[in-house]
Amino acid sequence: MRTTRAGTISPDDRKVHVTQTVSTIFQFRAIDWGMEICELHVALPPVDRPTTLALYRLNATVPVDISTLSFNVRPPRVAKLDNIVPGQHSLDWHRKLSCAMDDVLVFELGCSEDELSGRCDIEWWQAHNMTAPGQYFTTLYEIC
Repeated sequence: MRTTRAGTISPDDRKVHVTQTVSTIFQFRAIDWGMEICELHVALPPVDRPTTLALYRLNATVPVDISTLSFNVRPPRVAKLDNIVPGQHSLDWHRKLSCAMDDVLVFELGCSEDELSGRCDIEWWQAHNMTAPGQYFTTLYEIC
């Protein structure tokens, strides 16, 4: 775990993986008093074959326990924020969300229900020293 201007990041390098049976959970805690608006960025590198991903907000008010995290015990989905479609160019999707100091915000990136079965398979490594898409500001967890 390490602290940066963007927050505490753990671990430094992490594979993001999404298939029909695997999704990625990420979470962060709002730590700035009086901000009340958080902005979530999902930066994706270019991909060879477009894939439709879905970004969900999960119902969690405390950090997810990664030692027991699985598909069956993940927090329930509260809302679908958007479909995200990476393509031949880098993508920087972002959305502003209301948040209070010390709020825990938890999200799931998975295959969209609109994606044809078997066509959703994407992965990339998030590295702390990258400045291009693929950089991350949150903690990522892969669940099966």
